[in-house]
Amino acid sequence: MILTVDIGNSNICFAIHAEDTPEPVFFERIHTNHNKTALEYMVDIRTIFELHHVSFTTVTDCALSSVVPVVTPGIEDALQSLLSCRVFRITPFVNLPYGANADDISPVGSDILCDNAGTILQYGYPAMTFDLGTATVASSLDDKGNLDGVLITAGVRTSLNSLVSRTASLPQITLDPPKSVLGENTAEAMRSGIIYGTAGLIDGIIDRTEQETGLRYTVVATGGLSRFIAPYCRHEISLDPTLLMKGMWSLLRIN
Repeated sequence: MILTVDIGNSNICFAIHAEDTPEPVFFERIHTNHNKTALEYMVDIRTIFELHHVSFTTVTDCALSSVVPVVTPGIEDALQSLLSCRVFRITPFVNLPYGANADDISPVGSDILCDNAGTILQYGYPAMTFDLGTATVASSLDDKGNLDGVLITAGVRTSLNSLVSRTASLPQITLDPPKSVLGENTAEAMRSGIIYGTAGLIDGIIDRTEQETGLRYTVVATGGLSRFIAPYCRHEISLDPTLLMKGMWSLLRIN
């Protein structure tokens, strides 16, 4: 079995895969906590494995992606204590299944590298990938399978939290489906604004990128908030919540 671990700003995701297939046997997430010790993360990881009746001895390889440097050592120490195999860190210097149209790929986050590895594996190219988490990250693969570029903007929750914290009378809201584009009360107006606003942002990015490149993309959405937004986009978008983990599985196999 292969274990993939993604440390994101909001959540840490864990997936177990069979050796010969990228689709996870199980996929779980916990909140990212900067103050937890390696021992506390060990307890979390052990609990996840016990819930799914998986033994650590069955894990033959482990891949780790992180965009939160302060949390990485604790998770890595926890994994090394629990597993008998190495922990393979995803960096811009690993072998990738695609090239890049940039002179220097080193500033690209490991989450973006994994997303695009998963996209090539599952959907081919040209393709655009939208990862909707703490940030909304768009990236594209051109018709030669090269990473063409990346766009990063504030994520859904980040925007919403900023809106609520910086205003005196706007409430916290859920991301329930909006009744219409224009809401009839404050909560509905906020819900419509964040969902339709983000959907319009995604549609606009796709349109402008296709106009700029002359390509027609397969579009994939992933990340914890993608399921709330993708259904409201005008473009056809494939939802793939475990895309990043599949990309890690692919990168581990390649390397």
